[in-house]
Amino acid sequence: MQIDPFVAAMPKAELHVHIEGTIGPTQRVALARRNGLPCPDEEEIAASFDYAGLEEFLRVYYEGIRMLATERDFYETARTFLDRCGEENVIHVEISFDPQPHVERGVPIEAVMGGLLAACSEARVSTRLVMCVNRDRPLDEAMPLFDLVRPWREHIAGVGLDSAERGNPPVKFAAFYDRARAEGYRLTAHCDVDQENSVEHIRQCLDTLKVERIDHGVNALEDPELVERIRDSGTCLTVCPTWRPSDPAPRRLDRLRRLFDLGVRVTANTDDPGLFASGYMNRTLSAVRSAGGYSKPETIALMRNAFLGCWAEPDEKAAMLERLSAYADSSI
Repeated sequence: MQIDPFVAAMPKAELHVHIEGTIGPTQRVALARRNGLPCPDEEEIAASFDYAGLEEFLRVYYEGIRMLATERDFYETARTFLDRCGEENVIHVEISFDPQPHVERGVPIEAVMGGLLAACSEARVSTRLVMCVNRDRPLDEAMPLFDLVRPWREHIAGVGLDSAERGNPPVKFAAFYDRARAEGYRLTAHCDVDQENSVEHIRQCLDTLKVERIDHGVNALEDPELVERIRDSGTCLTVCPTWRPSDPAPRRLDRLRRLFDLGVRVTANTDDPGLFASGYMNRTLSAVRSAGGYSKPETIALMRNAFLGCWAEPDEKAAMLERLSAYADSSI
């Protein structure tokens, strides 16, 4: 697919990407060999990316996670991704990471944080870290994370909620979010697309978890009053119009467009660029612009939503918005 030159040159922000989901087949095999772990060949791994449904996707995702074993692994994974961001004019990226499955396998939290932070410190782009809780695990396993990451608290901007949603509503983690809010973390949570009780889960994120962003969240369209509430509050929806190898075009594009036209602060993100045919930001956004019929000013507005919804400091955010406006003035 051809990359849109207007998209490629535009300063961009990415708010919804899982660092563990940036590992493609080649990197997965290399990590497995280095760490002496069993792993299918690249062709078999790539074939598994044509998954059906969230649960099957998560199986593929967690198979990749287990290849990460050392600080070097986390550093190289994050550095490779951040270098790619720099090449694509992504000037701000907020990286989600999942500590629980790593610690469970005996990987020291020092290795996870040391590798990620070393890569972020060397990056040519602005970064923030988002610590995600796996919702298919019990609450009492999530609560110790606050103390576990205490030495790196200043480097973690916010918390999120991800993994299997069926039977795991947001209210299950109300106590975790209460504590996160009290400790000054920014708050987001996944409400993946077309899951069981999706609309109710969105309401719980707003009413009980009191998040300021929702990852995905496009099922809000099923309730006009909910859409109005999200729009009026400025809640950011980090939509991921990604696609699999067998998909002809971006998914959920009609819902992204409808939310955008309704004035909701929606953004376009890559989610897991190593696991989707949509890949990284320039490829994803080029397809979104083409298939969704976004004009140049609309594409700028879509990206402005991302900068407005990011967790950078106010002066940093203002500078990034000014840079986007300067690009618009020179390109439209």
